[in-house]
Order: sequence, then structure tokens, then C-alpha cells
Amino acid sequence: MARAFLLSSLPCPYSHGEKRMENNLLGCRTQVITDILKQAEHGLLDCCKECPWSPIDEPSVGFGVSCTVHGMNWNIENKANSMIMVQDPGDTTPHRTGRLCAVHNAENPTDKTAQQNLQLWKAAVSLNWDAPEDDEYLKKHYWTNTIMHGASAETGLRERSKFETARECCSDVLALQILALKPKVLIASGTVAVNNLHDIGVIARNWASIRHEFNAGAYCEEVNSWRGLPLFKVFCTYHTSAGVVNRTLSRKYDSVKTEKLIAEKSKMLNSTESIIGFLSSYGKPASNATDRGMRFLLNHWLDIGLEIREQSKNTT
Repeated sequence: MARAFLLSSLPCPYSHGEKRMENNLLGCRTQVITDILKQAEHGLLDCCKECPWSPIDEPSVGFGVSCTVHGMNWNIENKANSMIMVQDPGDTTPHRTGRLCAVHNAENPTDKTAQQNLQLWKAAVSLNWDAPEDDEYLKKHYWTNTIMHGASAETGLRERSKFETARECCSDVLALQILALKPKVLIASGTVAVNNLHDIGVIARNWASIRHEFNAGAYCEEVNSWRGLPLFKVFCTYHTSAGVVNRTLSRKYDSVKTEKLIAEKSKMLNSTESIIGFLSSYGKPASNATDRGMRFLLNHWLDIGLEIREQSKNTT
């Protein structure tokens, strides 16, 4: 497999707020996800006090929770097979709907992030190009934002300093969600998600140190005994927004290397119908920026999908 593995069982210093993090998480390991989300939504956690995007001070900020229709029903379940982290809900579909869900949000014609994430999921995870609503792997999947609340650009709150402060505060909330759900596969989608996992000591490397290693596939670390959790894997990849796909990833696409890796990884699948459907939808061959960027991401998601399916067999 063309994946970079790095064991992160050794101590990894936090980049931000180590002492605050220790204090906030002390005694919280048994906190259930319903309580965490309820407190986070209303800005009631300790870390929310310093956040410039707290709903107590800024009631117009967006907030979304993982879909219980297509994803795991976290109201009654307490363990996820897979969990994905993206950036924040500001000025996105969840800002209006309050729902984090690739299937529901893909219905918004302007939400390219959700649409493209769903296409990658169908092709490389569920291996079902036709019926995402019946996806057994989504039923064990949980969505979250690395920054739980998001400010609209119209408010003037998305200045860099406030964004970074919100990111730092919400790293505690991300840690609480991981501790509560104990996912076997963590997917960090984009710079903010990767850096927050590094900040809380889950992974040993940050975005700047791994972003040159993505040509072979998704970057992966095995995480052993982070805060007492059993072994799990973290996959780091790019965000699926139109800007990232069309500008950043279209330039990284290599018509020889990328296509060769897709072909090699596809050979490991029992069925390639979903891959054929995906490649047909995104060029024969890749003829524009979206085609090239999505094919580049498919190489990453073939790594991720293989692990999600494997771990799903063992989830109890």
C-alpha cells in the first residue's frame, strides 16, 4: 500500500494550551457525546469562555451536528467506526440547516464540498455508486467540524486572529468527541483538521510537515494508547471544496503516476463498478481541473475506504 505510516505512541508535545487541555479533559473521559454536543452548541464548556465565536457572545454563528439519518445515531450509540473532521460551518450549508451530512448537504446545488465528498465516499468506501442512503458504512460514521461554531464573513469575525483563537479553543472539544466515540478510523480533511489533531497530541506531525507526501496517497499514522484509547488510525487528506480540488489538487495530478496508483489500488477491491462510475464522471481521461483534482483525491480515498471497511467488520 502506498501509505505513509508513523507510529505516534511516543509522547507528542501540544502546540497550544497543553496545561489548559489537561485541566479541561481531566475526569471527562466518560462524558457522552450527547452531553458534549449540547454543551458545545450553547458555549457552556470551559474552553468556550475564551472563544471569539462563542454563541453566548455571537448568536449568529453557525453550528452543526452529525446526521443521525445517514450517519451513526449518536443519540443511542456511543461508538463510531469512522469519524471525519472538516473545518467550520461558517457560511456553509450547516450554517443554515444545523446538519453535518454529505448526503443531505449534497442536495444543495452550491455545496461542492459535500457533493465531492459523497462521490469519493461512494466510489472508495461504500463501493456503491447508486444508493448512499442505504450505506452500511455511513451508519457507523460521524461528522464533525474542527471548529464547532462558524462565523459568517458578513459579520467581520473571520479575521485571522479570531479564527486561530477559535481553532485553539475547539481543539478541546475535538478531543472530547474522540474520547467519547472511540473511532477506529479518523479522517482529517484539510489543514485545520490536521493541525488540531497535532495540537492535542493525537498525531506526531502537522500539516506543514506532511503536505509534500500526498502524491502516493493519504498520509496515515497509527495511534497507540492516546489517552487510554485502543489502537486506531488517522488518515490525513485534503478538503473537498471546489477551491482546493480545482486549484490546488488539479496541479498535483499526475496523469501517469496518479492513474497508476488508482489502478493498482482498485485491483484490491472485490468490485470495481463504483470506480468505473467515478472515473466516467470525472473525465475519460481527466480533461479539466475538477476531473484532475477529484482523481487525485480518489487515490487518497481508496486508502481510507479500505481501512474503514476492514475496521467495520470488527466494530461491536
